[in-house]
Amino acid sequence: MIPHIENWLNNTVASATLYTPVELLFGAERKNLFQKCLPNLPKGEMKHEEIREKTAKAYERMKQRAHERKNKRKHGNATWKPNVRDKVLVRTQPSSDVIAGVTGKFIRPYEGPYMISKVIPPSTVEVCDRNGKIKGQFNLKSIKVYKEADDVI
Repeated sequence: MIPHIENWLNNTVASATLYTPVELLFGAERKNLFQKCLPNLPKGEMKHEEIREKTAKAYERMKQRAHERKNKRKHGNATWKPNVRDKVLVRTQPSSDVIAGVTGKFIRPYEGPYMISKVIPPSTVEVCDRNGKIKGQFNLKSIKVYKEADDVI
């Protein structure tokens, strides 16, 4: 099965580059996988590109996608302004519990939901639990907006 799997992987179009690995590395033409089983398909004209063109286009696409990811990550909660009574989740510090047999990687990264009881400009909020007991003050980087789908507790 390994040769078949290898062939399948090498001839699958990558979403990052829009080319197959065989096209980018060896300049081979993309195979039409359905030509054998569906011979009556109209033959679409594929524009022939040199390997240098393909590599340049793939590089530009990967660079553009990396730039988009970077900008998306940089902004984070930049558009959200905290208000009193907003529900939020608070980032926790995962710690292992050897006696219970729990390692840190299985502990949820956020706890809550909590309610904002006070906004302390420019970037701090005070949160309380459902009973109004103060949980503490947190920087905006360590909280995120609570959505009903995020039920954690």
